[in-house]
Amino acid sequence: MGSYQVNTQLKIIDSINDFENIREEWNMLYDESEKATIFSSWDWMFTWWEVFNKAINSKLFILVIYQNEKLIGIAPFHISHSFPKSLIQGRTISFIGCGEETPDKIVSQYADFIVRPEHESLMISFVSRYLNETKSQWDFADFLFLLDSSIISKCFKFEETKIHTDLNQYGNRFYIPHMKSFDDFQNQMGNRWSKMFTKKNKKLENDGEVKIESSNDIDTAKKAFKQLTEMHEARWNNRTDINIFKSKLFNEFHAKILERLVPQNKASINTLVINNEPLASYYYFTDKSQLHYYQSGFHTMHANRYSPLFLLVCKEIDLAINNNSLFDFMFDENPDSYKKEQYAAECKPMYRLMWSPHKSRMLKHKYAKSIQNRYLKFKTPLLKFRKNK
Repeated sequence: MGSYQVNTQLKIIDSINDFENIREEWNMLYDESEKATIFSSWDWMFTWWEVFNKAINSKLFILVIYQNEKLIGIAPFHISHSFPKSLIQGRTISFIGCGEETPDKIVSQYADFIVRPEHESLMISFVSRYLNETKSQWDFADFLFLLDSSIISKCFKFEETKIHTDLNQYGNRFYIPHMKSFDDFQNQMGNRWSKMFTKKNKKLENDGEVKIESSNDIDTAKKAFKQLTEMHEARWNNRTDINIFKSKLFNEFHAKILERLVPQNKASINTLVINNEPLASYYYFTDKSQLHYYQSGFHTMHANRYSPLFLLVCKEIDLAINNNSLFDFMFDENPDSYKKEQYAAECKPMYRLMWSPHKSRMLKHKYAKSIQNRYLKFKTPLLKFRKNK
């Protein structure tokens, strides 16, 4: 590609070999990018691409910017053309990590440009200009789970652009704000939940030897994932139409990502155990002083006696507080989630960003979405009625 500025070049990565070969540079830039989370790491995005690219009929479209032959910015895109979305959206740009079908959802969050802080403006300008100049090569762009500080939302702000943009709130992020101690945390919980923690924890400790087991190697991680699957299935089998742990692609992704991240201490499945009997497990990812709560489950046998998952999460929040780490519950549709009272969590809005060179596609997408929402409003109570019959 031609350059827009002396010694600054924008290049395209469109092959898996080039994607694999940029690993070392990507990791160095990721470490220096203040806003990048584990979901924008090379490990996460490359693993997702390995598993899902054929299933969603997509091609790599990673924009990388070099200055004086040094990597300073990455826009980790891919372009999908999967049916039936392509009928309305056409060739759709998304972040790598997003675009899989609902039964296989990985739910990669907070993706954004990976860029050094001092180069953010340059990155925004280069990406905006390039996509505006090559708009005949794509029809739509859809970016989910963005934070309010996202860099990508600042694209196409210049007047000469012919790209239509639409930014709307899309769910909420819940997280534990900075606390001085666990006592501070417990004092900010709802009174009911604070008392419950004290009562249930005392009962648990009086009943036997209690410990939290962590999956510190691949073998224990695989066993813990299998156990989590069993817990999750027992809890949700008759309560939802989709059990994500039954997805072949979902399981393939997590087998690979655990192999890559567990040795780096960036992924673990922790299990609350009493007298060598597992009670509850939760699966999380961690990096850059952030701990992301991903999945969880518990055995129903002792659920009423101990509320084991509640206890486990509280104990892990305690550990995060002691390590001065952000405990992140991630996405929730409901701004009044139980996490507010139960865990003293704070809430920030998340966003969905869409672009298109064609205004008609934006209008068609909005219309299709409104039809889908009406269908879901009708479908949900109908399913509940059938299950209760």
